[in-house]
Amino acid sequence: MGTTREDVIPTLEKMPLFRGVNRKELDRIAGEFDDATYLEGHGILTEGMNGPEFFIILDGTADVVIDGERVATLGPGEFFGEVAALDGGPRTASVRAATRLRCITLPVNGLRQFLLEHPVVAVNLVPEIARRFRNATAARTKPS
Repeated sequence: MGTTREDVIPTLEKMPLFRGVNRKELDRIAGEFDDATYLEGHGILTEGMNGPEFFIILDGTADVVIDGERVATLGPGEFFGEVAALDGGPRTASVRAATRLRCITLPVNGLRQFLLEHPVVAVNLVPEIARRFRNATAARTKPS
């Protein structure tokens, strides 16, 4: 387990994903993540490629692109990479840093084990994924 990283805690505390997790556990959770920083324009994930990493944005913004079309912009406290990290399949979207982007990431193949160790986070993840699915479906079915 890593050391406590106080700069990460305020972001985690605000996230629906960590609702119901006490401060002591948040301290432990923060230590389980690695840091990653990307420059503006850097491609982080590529649609259709495999990749088991899971990301939480601390600072900056990232564009989510599906079939060459930007479908969302994510900011601090939002996450990405969960679908492929959960099912081991290909990425469902590309993600590119829209600004300088600072993230924390779970090590390769770490999301499943992380959710087993933190079941409250697993329960909170389900409605977040459902909300994203609904938003993506609604955006794709809107008439042009």
